[in-house]
Amino acid sequence: MKGEKRMSKFSDQLKNWLWGMKKNKKAVITVVIVVVVIGVAVAGYLVFRSDEQVTISNTAAVDSTKQVHRVIDGVMVPISRANFYPVAIQIENLITVRPQAGLASANLVYEALAEGGITRFLAIFASGDQIDKIGPVRSARPYFLDWTAEYEAVYAHCGGSPQALIDINTYNVLSINQIGGDHGYYWRDDTRLAPHNLYSSSELLARALRDKEADEEGDYDSWLFKEEEALSSRPTEAKTITIDFSTYSYEVEYVYDRQQNVYLRSQAGEAHLDEISEKQIAPKNIVVQYVETRLADESRLSMATIGEGEALVFFDGKAQEATWKKDDRQDRTKFYDLNDKEIRFNAGTTWIEVVPTDRTVEYN
Repeated sequence: MKGEKRMSKFSDQLKNWLWGMKKNKKAVITVVIVVVVIGVAVAGYLVFRSDEQVTISNTAAVDSTKQVHRVIDGVMVPISRANFYPVAIQIENLITVRPQAGLASANLVYEALAEGGITRFLAIFASGDQIDKIGPVRSARPYFLDWTAEYEAVYAHCGGSPQALIDINTYNVLSINQIGGDHGYYWRDDTRLAPHNLYSSSELLARALRDKEADEEGDYDSWLFKEEEALSSRPTEAKTITIDFSTYSYEVEYVYDRQQNVYLRSQAGEAHLDEISEKQIAPKNIVVQYVETRLADESRLSMATIGEGEALVFFDGKAQEATWKKDDRQDRTKFYDLNDKEIRFNAGTTWIEVVPTDRTVEYN
């Protein structure tokens, strides 16, 4: 209404001005042209100004209610929680430190050999959930850094192999290194023996992200996701996956739970529990990624994480042969069926079991 009154007053003034100039035809023509230009500009401003206000208002309303696939694992969440900046945490798996804390809350977990036949985990967290205890946190290895690079994640660790520490500097990895001086983001659990008692939490890691000026959102390729199979379509016969990394202490077994459509994880013949929830770890998807593995020195391993190779993929109680491809260090490893079509996973947690090419994986 205020705009209409201003335009009416402007119109009356213009009429008086034109009447006084009616004997000067050239001046009248000039004025008319100026008036038309001004009128179009004012009208356009009012129209687009109104549209802009509506658009901003509508966007805000959509942001608060719209559900989208979370980038890291495909779970449906409010758009404001879809892409938190990821943190990759190196977690120990010695038999004496089990159960670990926080593993069941990870969105994605890699398991790979370290040295001496032991395995170690790289847990990726990007959900924004509150997790009071995560660990034990241990040292870095170069191939775990290659997987961290896929997400441009902050890397939480406690020291590392000589090559891993060189790579952290060479590639400017955003590192939270307890030994390197980042003490404030960890604590020691006095009920366990050092050095196997270093822990962090989602709150402390969020503080580290802030202090290190990390971006608010992640910047990495998402996998493809699908609707999981209906209960009636899931297999009724028993399904198991057995991975023999080295000794019995590091033998992994997954048993398919048809009702929940998850894979119940065990280690050394015992259910793999989470210290916090006291529940058995149960991912939606299992990937076995075969990788060329060799000794990098007298004790430490090297893995060919860049390139391509064979894989096995499990979800919905079904197994399928597959391949993996990773062209560059920062590229996301993608998995493809035998027709070279990218695999669509079930929304939810995925565990990637990185297995040397000479190991045997049994499944049915």
